[in-house]
Amino acid sequence: MSLAVLAAILSTVSIGTGEFLAADVTKRARSHEVTCMMLVSGVLLTGVVAVVWPGDPSSRDLVFGAIAGATNGIGILVLYMAYSRGSLRSAAPTAAVIMTAVPVLWELFAIGRDLSTPTMAGIVLGLIAIALSSYQPDETGGAINGDRQGLPIAIAAGVIFGLLLILLGEIGEDAGGTPLVIQRGVGFVVAVIITRATGPRVFPEHRADQVRSLIVGIFATAAIVLFVLSLQLGGGLSMASVLSSQYAGVAVVLGVIFRGERLLRTQTAGLIAAGVAVALITLG
Repeated sequence: MSLAVLAAILSTVSIGTGEFLAADVTKRARSHEVTCMMLVSGVLLTGVVAVVWPGDPSSRDLVFGAIAGATNGIGILVLYMAYSRGSLRSAAPTAAVIMTAVPVLWELFAIGRDLSTPTMAGIVLGLIAIALSSYQPDETGGAINGDRQGLPIAIAAGVIFGLLLILLGEIGEDAGGTPLVIQRGVGFVVAVIITRATGPRVFPEHRADQVRSLIVGIFATAAIVLFVLSLQLGGGLSMASVLSSQYAGVAVVLGVIFRGERLLRTQTAGLIAAGVAVALITLG
């Protein structure tokens, strides 16, 4: 297994762990407030990364880092709009699949990169795995379909986050961690503006929720750093995007282990498909 593939897999493990931990705190505190607190630890962590991974960033790298930060902040707002107007369980997998498809299409048609047959098969199977792993039934056992308002917004959120991955892919190999500090810093500013405009507080009210949010932010930021590292180790944007987006499966497994949640057949199929997708991409 190449180091690029390993970094992408560690990225999805990191963000999946963060999503698992965030599930509880977002039920007690406003999601926007949790996001702001998450980004505080993100700024601090990327600051440390920039010190140990100084690099030689160009002005282009810094600009792309700033644009990526603003895109991240806007993407969070749009995704939460999808959650509020539709179903969380239908919006999340829709956004995840679109988010992953956008960089794949960009690399295939805009850049014109040739992908081997095993890699392409792994990417397609990985997209299917994301949808299967994210699927959850409603309380009556039936599938929840996004309503006409929520689904288009979820698609828009997926496109925005897909653009975020493309922007991160434009950061040069010698840039180091400085663009990531800017990315997290700009994202924090955007999140604060949005949160302050829509509620009375910027951060969660209770200390326990603040601490949990900071921990979630560490995992979320580590996922971004590992994603960029995967690209700089020679992993293609399509490969890194698909592997790094299997976080729903990680969150599902953690839920089964630590919360005793039931693993559905569709989720089991998604986990198996994700494993096969990783194998195909590795062989490719």
